[in-house]
Amino acid sequence: MVSARRRRVSAGGAHSALVLLLLISLAAASGPVHGRGSIARAQTPGRPNIVLIVTDDQRFDTLRVMPEVQRLLVRQGMSLKRAIVSNPLCCPSRATILTGRYSHTTGVYTNVPSNGGWAAFQASESDTIATALHDAGYRTALIGKYMNGYGGEAPYVPPGWDRWFAILGAARYFNYTMYDDLRGPVSYGPLPKEYMTDVIRRKAVSFIRSVPQGTPLFMVVTPYAPHAPYRPAPRHEGMFATTPVRIDPAVNEADVSDKPAYIASQRIVTARLVRTVTRDQWETLLAVDDLVSRIMTVLAESGREDTLVIFTSDNGLADREHRWEGKEVPYEGSIRVPLVLRLPGQIPSDTVSNALVSNLDLAPTIADFAGVSLSADGVSLRPLVTDAASSVRESILLEHVEGVLPVPTYCGVRTSSFTFVHNATGEEELYDLVRDPWQLKNVALTRPTKTSQLRALTRSLCQPVPPGFSW
Repeated sequence: MVSARRRRVSAGGAHSALVLLLLISLAAASGPVHGRGSIARAQTPGRPNIVLIVTDDQRFDTLRVMPEVQRLLVRQGMSLKRAIVSNPLCCPSRATILTGRYSHTTGVYTNVPSNGGWAAFQASESDTIATALHDAGYRTALIGKYMNGYGGEAPYVPPGWDRWFAILGAARYFNYTMYDDLRGPVSYGPLPKEYMTDVIRRKAVSFIRSVPQGTPLFMVVTPYAPHAPYRPAPRHEGMFATTPVRIDPAVNEADVSDKPAYIASQRIVTARLVRTVTRDQWETLLAVDDLVSRIMTVLAESGREDTLVIFTSDNGLADREHRWEGKEVPYEGSIRVPLVLRLPGQIPSDTVSNALVSNLDLAPTIADFAGVSLSADGVSLRPLVTDAASSVRESILLEHVEGVLPVPTYCGVRTSSFTFVHNATGEEELYDLVRDPWQLKNVALTRPTKTSQLRALTRSLCQPVPPGFSW
């Protein structure tokens, strides 16, 4: 598969001017690696600083409402347009991001015990990208959301982290508690200055400034935005109130008779509601945009231009595509996420790749650039993003365990051209993404050869199968 790239037109200007330009554009817009391996490179004195920014439930098509991300990351780095999460749910995806391992390796399938949540991830905490970098001399920090259920009655700082500032208990934009390794539990209230994204921004900046020159840093910044219930920073309320919102063909899909029963049972909602929810999501992202801008400014001020910056999300979010609202489903709105990598001098600026990549590949990529070893199911994206290779994988396993929502347990596979899913109910789905990018027509029955081929591939990758799953 050849990686498609295109040049972008660079633009600058003040935040407000960029927002205006984006509003105008919105009106018009519409090497296979599956076994565990070891990523290792010789350590060098020129190891980059590394900043990984992971938002919460951000759709792949929303970076266009973030002018600072566009200016500082997209136009100065590489955007990967086919970034797929293997398990489209918060905690499983975060476990994969920190380890480079599938849910069937970490044992984290859902957000709650016994098959998920922080409790399920604790066994993996001593073997993450944080512990690998810490042991190699990096100064490490996690600031923001860690794992669903983190803390309980005895919160602690997991191995590998020098600085720790994590959401404790329920996550909210206001009136929440953070566990600070310097102070213990700290509660925040309803004041504008206590808006969570802004608090996280200030802590991230403070950490950068605290790291001595000559010591490489690894910082994971994980804001709660744009997770529901949507609440923008007071300064951003109403900024997209009148912005046009395009309704994609999959939204409120009229004929879902070819979809599984849980989809067929979903009701159609008004287009007005879809537009309102979309605008609310966008407005929460503007504080994240400010966060990115400030981090990049402070990195430059502290002489850390050699910083690998990665921007992504833990999963996407269906906004009534196929009548579904939320995540967990194996459709594009849920499994696709934004992904941008920037490293001056190594990653070409203002470029786009259509190569298939996964959240599995983030930890191996970080390990590769840092010159450390990491046992992982994923593969380093370094050859791809430095233009040494046009692709790094041919497929990604999709796996899910039914939880609170009625999305049945499934195993499936996403390739560059197809999505195949076998649900525990016995229902199967196959979508030709070239002919049908909106996944409106399930061709599992009408294309038996392709269905059989991808079913066999899924069987080979989905080992062990998720709890409660059978063929």
